[in-house]
Parts: sequence; structure tokens; C-alpha cells
Amino acid sequence: MRVIDKAPVARGGKLAWAAVVAVGLALALAGWWSMREPASGAAGTVAQADASGDAANGASDERLASAPRAPRDATQGRQAMPNQDPDDLAAYFQPGDPEPTGAQVIEALQQAGIRTGLGAFNPPGTSPPLIGLAVPEDFALPPGYVRHHQVTDEGVAIEPILMFSPDFVLHDAQGRPIAMPADRVVPPALAPPGLPLRQIQIPPR
Repeated sequence: MRVIDKAPVARGGKLAWAAVVAVGLALALAGWWSMREPASGAAGTVAQADASGDAANGASDERLASAPRAPRDATQGRQAMPNQDPDDLAAYFQPGDPEPTGAQVIEALQQAGIRTGLGAFNPPGTSPPLIGLAVPEDFALPPGYVRHHQVTDEGVAIEPILMFSPDFVLHDAQGRPIAMPADRVVPPALAPPGLPLRQIQIPPR
């Protein structure tokens, strides 16, 4: 039997190979760590900047809230008079004022010297309705007599009354003129023949 001797494997080669692998792993780990640190630093910087911005905004809001405010002008929001046209009701009342009554409108117009339109009427309540004889709608009025129509201050129609026309004058049996009532309202004694003698009733308020 023949024995052939083999060359022994050197232990130094294995150690050298293990050292190379260890160095490679160390270099890879160092590279990964160096890449991670800038990213973490950037994220920290952004977070810090956001926190600083929020703090600055909060401080600004607190300063605005605590800053004293200038007192509001009492005339602020009130509009100027639209115009001075005497025919425009807006010239007599400020925008925002309470709605004027009919009496206030008429008084304002008359104080301005306007006697036409609404200004031609007396303020409500200052000229009470006239009381007189009621005139049926189907009653034929003789010459010189007229129906006088009225309304209350609330706009309710009143039954017409009998009045003399402005230019009419009655005469007695001797042809002498009869004194006419100052308000031209026909009294029962001067009513035309056939007219039922009944006074009107003013509607209640």
C-alpha cells in the first residue's frame, strides 16, 4: 500500500479571509449610519422650525387679542342724508330711524311749506270726522246737495253724509237767502224731502 502525502492547508489563509469579510461589514455599516444621520438631522430641523413658527404665530395672535381696540365712532354705520329734495320723504328722516307715522310725515311736509300731496291733509287725529245725516246710495239728491265721503285715521270707510255744495244757497218762502252752516253739513231741518233722517255712526277704533 502506497501512501501519498498531501500538502497541509495553511491556517493563516482562513484568518485572512475572515478579516476581509469583517472589514467589509464594518465599512457597510459605517456608510449606512452616515447616510441616516443627515436625514434625521434634517427632520429634526424641520420639526424645530415648525414648532418655532407655531410659537411665533401664537405669540402674534396673543398680542393682537390683547392690543387695545380703538373705540367705535358712534356715527359709524349711519348713512348721510340722501338728499335735500323737499319732495323726497328720505330728506326728512335718517336711515335707520323708526318708521314715521302718518302724522309725522304730514307735519314734516307742512313745516317745510309743502301743502300739496300728503301735505294738503291734516295730521291724523287733528280733524275728526264730520257727523251728519246718512245718505242712502239709491237716494236721488236734489241740486245743491252732495254726498261727502270720509275715512277714519285707520283708513276705514265711513258712511257718506249729506252736505251742501260749496256754491249753493237755500232761500226761504219769501226768496230770502238762508244762512248756511259753516261746515256745510246739512242739518235735519234743511234736509231734502223724502230723506230718512238718520245720523251716521263712526266705526270704533
